Amino acid sequence: MNERTAHILDLVTAHYITSAKPVASAQVAKQLGISSATVRNEFAALEEAGYLAQPHTSAGRIPTAQSYRRYARKFIPPKKLPKLQRDLLKMRLGGAHGDTLLQQVANVTAELSGYAVVVSLPADDDLHTLEIHLSALSSTRLLAVVVLENGLIRQLVLDLAPTPGDNALREAESSLRSLDVPVQEVPVALANIAGRAEEEVARTFRALADAWPTMNPPRLFSQGLKNLLMEPESTDPEFVRMVVERVEQPNSTAEADIDEALRIVLEETLALVSARLELGSSKAGLLLLGPLRMRYPETLAIAQGVTETVAKRAEQRASFN
Repeated sequence: MNERTAHILDLVTAHYITSAKPVASAQVAKQLGISSATVRNEFAALEEAGYLAQPHTSAGRIPTAQSYRRYARKFIPPKKLPKLQRDLLKMRLGGAHGDTLLQQVANVTAELSGYAVVVSLPADDDLHTLEIHLSALSSTRLLAVVVLENGLIRQLVLDLAPTPGDNALREAESSLRSLDVPVQEVPVALANIAGRAEEEVARTFRALADAWPTMNPPRLFSQGLKNLLMEPESTDPEFVRMVVERVEQPNSTAEADIDEALRIVLEETLALVSARLELGSSKAGLLLLGPLRMRYPETLAIAQGVTETVAKRAEQRASFN
C-alpha cells in the first residue's frame, strides 16, 4: 500500500469513527486537494483489498475490521495519558484497596473512556495469607477475615456450634500466624495443626478447613454498560447480545491474555482492548468494550494509564511494607 492510499484509508477510518456515517469520495478529495475521481479509484482498490466496504450503491465507504485492525495498531504503544487524566486516576484510586480498588478501576476507566469496562480477578491458589482474624457472630457462627498477600480481603462464615470462647479464638489466631502455605494448601495444613491442638481450637481449624474452598472464587467488577447502549450500534440486537455476553463472561478474552500487557481483539461488531493489572503478587485483567468504531488512540492511552497507576500503587505498598 503506497503512502497516498494509506493516508486515504486512515482518513476514512478516522472520519467514520467520529461520525458513524459512510465517508464520501468528495469529502476526502476536498480535504486532500485531489479529484474525486482519484479518490474513487483509491476507494475501489481498497474495497477490493478488503479494507473498505460500501453499505449500498451510491453510498460512501466504511472501514472493515481489517481496516480497524490496521488503524488501531498504529497507536501501540499508546501516547502518555494527559496530566489531568493521570491526576484523576491517582485521586480516584489512591485510597482504595482490595475489591474496592478493582471496582473503582472499573468505574473510573468507564468514566474516562465512555465504554463498558470489566475487571476480572481470577482465582489465584498460589497466593499466601498474611493474616486470619476470627470473631464470633453468634453462638453458632464464626467470622474469619482473611488478608491475602496481594492486599485483598476475604470473609468466611463458619458454622460451629457452640462457638469457641475468646481464649480459644486467640490461641487459634496465634497458630494461624505461622501458616505460611499457598491458599490451595491451607485446608491440609489446617487439618495437620488441628491434630496437635486442644479440642476447642481443633474444632475451629476443622470448621475453617471445611469453609476454605469457597474463599477465593474468580471475581468480576463491571461498569459502563449504559455507555454502549448510547452508541448508534446499539440498534443492532447482535451488537447488544455480544456486549452483554462479554460483560457477563469476559474470561476468554481478559483472563486468557492476562500475561499480555496490552491487546486489541476485534469480534464482528465489537472491539475489545485488554490489559494486565499488576496487583503486587497477583494479576487482574482489564477489559474495555466498544464498537468497532472505537476511539482507539484515547482508549489505548487510558488502558495503559490505568495499568501504570495501579502498578505504581502496588510498588509503593510493597516498599512501605
